[in-house]
Amino acid sequence: MKFKVFVAFLVVCLLTGCTSVVNIARSLHDSDKIDNYIYGDAIVANEYIEKVVKALDTNDRELLISLFPEYARSKIDNFDEKIDNIFRGYNSNKFSGKIIRFKLDEDNDYESTSDKGKLQKKVYASTTIEFADDGGEYNFPIQIYMLIRPVDDFHENNVGISKFAIDSLNLHFLSDKLDLEKDGYDIYAFGYEA
Repeated sequence: MKFKVFVAFLVVCLLTGCTSVVNIARSLHDSDKIDNYIYGDAIVANEYIEKVVKALDTNDRELLISLFPEYARSKIDNFDEKIDNIFRGYNSNKFSGKIIRFKLDEDNDYESTSDKGKLQKKVYASTTIEFADDGGEYNFPIQIYMLIRPVDDFHENNVGISKFAIDSLNLHFLSDKLDLEKDGYDIYAFGYEA
């Protein structure tokens, strides 16, 4: 009798153990898919960051404008003046020297919504650009925050940047200055009013 109980106990342990091993293997397999989703959005964010930095570094107004889709440009009040403010602030004496580094910051977020077969993805990205003069002295860094829509089936011509903020201070405190209409479209540049 003791032998039968031992065998039954052993069978239960093996079955439970096997189930746990299978569950762990499945979660590892699924976590890879989750990482690919986040990694894919990080690639999109990095591509936009590189284009923004290039536009700023070369004073290429048209390149920066091209990153904002037509729909976003129509929703942002005084769009052209706000683009001018970005370059006015960037070209001020505050940011002298060469760009020595920029990267996607860690405090980014990703969101997607879908309805009736339509999809909209949003990537919230921020970066810090650091400068140094010819002697290697660090100058004031600037921070950039962007809301990028890599996919938007709900609005025509709306793939690109819809929110953009740039300043030399911590942009986490801009909630009272950026997107006051709460429609998801705005530009804030170095405190200039447009």
